[in-house]
Amino acid sequence: MTVDARFDARAGARLSTRWYAKAYVVALAGVGALVLVGALRFGGGAGVPQIAGLPSAGPVTEWGLPLVRLVYEVCAAACVGTLLAASVLAPAAAPERESCLRAAGWWALAWAFSSLVSYLLTLSSFIPMPVGELLAQPDMLGFGAGLPQTRALLLVVAVTFVVATATMAPRLPRRVPLVIASAGLLPPAYVGHAASAGDHDLAVSGLMVHLAAMAVWVGGLGAVLLHFRRSGDLPVVLRRFSAIALCCFAAVAFSGAVSGWVRLGTPSDLWQSPYGMLLLAKIATLAVLGWFGWTHRRRTVAGVADRSVRRTFVRLAAGELVVMAVAMGLAVGLARTPPPAGGEAGAHAHPALEYALAPFSPAALITEVRLDPLVVLLLAVPAVAYLAGLRRVRGWPRTRTIAWYAGLALAGLVLLGGVSGYARAMLSAQVLQHVVLALVVPLLLAAGAPVTLAARNDALRKRLSPRAAVGLAVAWPAMALLLYGTGWLAWSMTGYAEHLGTELLFLTVGLVTAWALVGPDRPALPPGWRGRLAAVAGLTYAGVGAYLLLASPVAARWFALARPHDAPDLITDQYLAGVLLLVIPLLTLAALRKAQSVQ
Repeated sequence: MTVDARFDARAGARLSTRWYAKAYVVALAGVGALVLVGALRFGGGAGVPQIAGLPSAGPVTEWGLPLVRLVYEVCAAACVGTLLAASVLAPAAAPERESCLRAAGWWALAWAFSSLVSYLLTLSSFIPMPVGELLAQPDMLGFGAGLPQTRALLLVVAVTFVVATATMAPRLPRRVPLVIASAGLLPPAYVGHAASAGDHDLAVSGLMVHLAAMAVWVGGLGAVLLHFRRSGDLPVVLRRFSAIALCCFAAVAFSGAVSGWVRLGTPSDLWQSPYGMLLLAKIATLAVLGWFGWTHRRRTVAGVADRSVRRTFVRLAAGELVVMAVAMGLAVGLARTPPPAGGEAGAHAHPALEYALAPFSPAALITEVRLDPLVVLLLAVPAVAYLAGLRRVRGWPRTRTIAWYAGLALAGLVLLGGVSGYARAMLSAQVLQHVVLALVVPLLLAAGAPVTLAARNDALRKRLSPRAAVGLAVAWPAMALLLYGTGWLAWSMTGYAEHLGTELLFLTVGLVTAWALVGPDRPALPPGWRGRLAAVAGLTYAGVGAYLLLASPVAARWFALARPHDAPDLITDQYLAGVLLLVIPLLTLAALRKAQSVQ
């Protein structure tokens, strides 16, 4: 065979492979669409007879909106998963990384287009007005800027265009587009159907985790199958993806369980309502996907370098993606299906907090439990990562391990227990949560020496100069002054994302500061600076506490609305908050100084 003939044969094989890949993607979308149509029919999400005399968006919007939403979910998952393959799964020298980036750029543009169509159909549904009439009146299209659901879609359009542009920037770090695309998954979840659930916080958190984990899982598997099935790097890519897929499976299962719990009144609703029966069908698909994952880990992950095992992997992955398409169709149909009335979690939801809150008692700060899926995920990642680091190190001091997991346990106590529920309703509970997360937890985690365990100690020491450490130590208490001395506190109380984001910000700054000041692997600082900076932090918190003791009620309008039954009055509660700010930081820093003197 001549060189030209061999070249033509290879080009023909590549074209054939691309054609089969495109046909397979279309077939998957068709499977998901068929399942979605059936779910809409069964659950009453579409095809319900309209009431005569009332305005209607028409059948195009009624059926088109969920179908476009399915396309939206597929494009989002494909974009995130392909970026994951390019930046995390593939080895640095793998030639498939560039093809993954190009494909992710196209998926981002398709994601943007489906977002624009979703904007149009969502606006048509809200007005309501048929799409044709809406397009005939262009001035009506701007009405969507005032709706949270359509504003979120416009934000996604902007994010996806940034992602598409970032994939074409050669000098940009590979993981930057992945981070941006992952952020683009969240806005619709915050204002979508979960926002109207009885327990707003848990529903939104569960949906965020569910969407992000599903996108990484489904999109990652699709990227591995389409881009690496013939690659010599498949053994490395598959081994990395297998660990991520296991975490995604756990996250999807847990977040789905929480989301179902906040929408169902009793267990019998699972088989006595269309919503519950669709949820059971989705649980069945998750069980099948668990079987696929177990089979992969048992049969293909370790031996995929062998050609016969590789063919087994391709067949299993292709079948798994079909089941995933079924699950996505069910998920979109479930989102359009009305949940059963009288759900237990939302029956007594507080009108300001949007979740149920038991009458206050000191014991309730510990006995109440709020299993926030997002917080569980954020705590599980460092817990597992530290454990993985311990497996690579011998002779690691036990005190460091105890300190690390004690810090995570304490963070879980104030983020998943009763303190979390009351922190948005009572200033004293908010202060308790804040001080623990901003001061006590970072000191415990820093004592665990995670930087040394990650084997990046020298690199991080060079990046954090003494001047930067001083800036952090000053910024730490200065942020506390801004929180309690401005309108920041009242703003952070009004929403789930605002409150959690504020506390995580203080936790992050506290972590870096505590590492610079007291960590066993801290950078070098001039003699005596650590003691002075710790004193500045402690005295600043004491000053904020004194301010709360003497000032008029802080964020009084919000706390008057959100105050739970049997809680102290606003003045007494603020007095207690001031005492906590005076006592806890000083006791913590005194204990830290005592521990350092003993060492």
